[in-house]
Formats: sequence, C-alpha cells, structure tokens
Amino acid sequence: MSRVIAFLAVLVSLLPIAVAASEEDSIQLAYFRPHRPQIVAVESRALFNDVNAARAQRGLPPLVPDEGLSQFALQVAQQMADGHYFGHTDPNGVTFQDRLRSSGLRYRFAAENLAFDQDEAHANQAFLRSPGHYANIVDPLPHKLGVAVVAAGDGEVFYVEEFAD
Repeated sequence: MSRVIAFLAVLVSLLPIAVAASEEDSIQLAYFRPHRPQIVAVESRALFNDVNAARAQRGLPPLVPDEGLSQFALQVAQQMADGHYFGHTDPNGVTFQDRLRSSGLRYRFAAENLAFDQDEAHANQAFLRSPGHYANIVDPLPHKLGVAVVAAGDGEVFYVEEFAD
C-alpha cells in the first residue's frame, strides 16, 4: 500500500512538469513495478476507436488505420519504454521530426500525441482534456492514424498516437 501511495505522490509531483514540458524536453522515468516492455494490442484498438469517436462528435470523418504509422508509433513507444524517458524529443535530442524523416515515411502533415498513464481510459481522457492533444485529434487535415501501446510496468504504460494526411 505504501508503494502505491508513493507512486501516486510521484505522479502528482510530475504532473506540472509533464504539462509544462515542451517538445524539446524529455522526462526521465523510474518504474515502480517494471517488467519487460509488452505490446498491449487491446488498448491500442480501444485508443484508435476513442480517437474516431471524438472526431465523430465533431462531425469529422474517421481516420483510417495506417500500418506504417502504427509501426512508427510502436518504435516510439518501445524506445521510450526501453530508455526510461517520456517526451517528443529523446534524451539525445532526436525530435519527432527527426524520427519521422529517418523512418522514410513521407507526409505533408504529421502530428504526435504521447501519454504515460495507468490505462487506456485515463490516457484518452488526458488527450481529450489537453488543448494541444485534442487539437491533433480533431484536426481536419489528417486522414490516417497509427496507434501503439506499450506497458513497461504494472500501470506504467506508454500511449502513442501518430496522425498524418
């Protein structure tokens, strides 16, 4: 029980940092109940569906799944899980734009949403309540979506949404 309280205290103390973190920052993470990173496909599908539900509420067409974007999202989630960091820029200064360029994927428009949360419902709510993340979800420019979810510990999960035209 004291570990759960300590975990919650750390999360609460990190919250203002995470909200204030720019695209040039990354946050180093220490897992409390780590395990080998695991893909959580059921949560990926749920997150994909939640994005399209939010778009439907705004009268926007659904995004279509894109395998290239999903693989890109998975690489991002696994890299963060393995590297114990969270952010659009990795600890070596490699940015979202750098990763996208080096992947060989070519789009006129691309955007990325990241969350580190306990489950899909909480991650989705965080995206919907964040003005920048919500703007990516309801932007009319993207037509494709790639999603990946990777758990690095019990309740320590990376959520990645990649949007493109």
